[in-house]
Amino acid sequence: MKSLKILILLLFISCNIGIAQNENLDISKQEVLNAQSLRISAMIDADIDKLNDLLTDDLTYAHTTGWTETKTGYLETIKSGKINYISFVPKDIEIRIYGETAVLTGKVDVNLGRTDFTIRFLEVQHKVDGIWKLTAWQSVLNKVD
Repeated sequence: MKSLKILILLLFISCNIGIAQNENLDISKQEVLNAQSLRISAMIDADIDKLNDLLTDDLTYAHTTGWTETKTGYLETIKSGKINYISFVPKDIEIRIYGETAVLTGKVDVNLGRTDFTIRFLEVQHKVDGIWKLTAWQSVLNKVD
């Protein structure tokens, strides 16, 4: 009987740990989405200071054309208006979290004013000093919906 009580107690504890881990994962996923949303707003507003804070120093940003930039180059592109995002709307996002690193995949409807298109993306965020920051972006044109 004592063994049964211990077994039930251990089962109860392990279930609660599993629930707590799932809740923590959900919180982390929401934090990642919030960071993505803040970054997109900063891109659209060309808020270089805010954008600077949301990118890792070793950022690699690969556009749909294959053109690849560092953090410094990407910030200059946004600041100069070379790329002027009117809207940038993510959808069908999937998030996988591995410790302090998050991998996101999905689609984005992009409006640059003169053109609209949909891309598929791979985004990597890394948590630095408690803040999720973009460390890598890769996108391709979405030819099929």
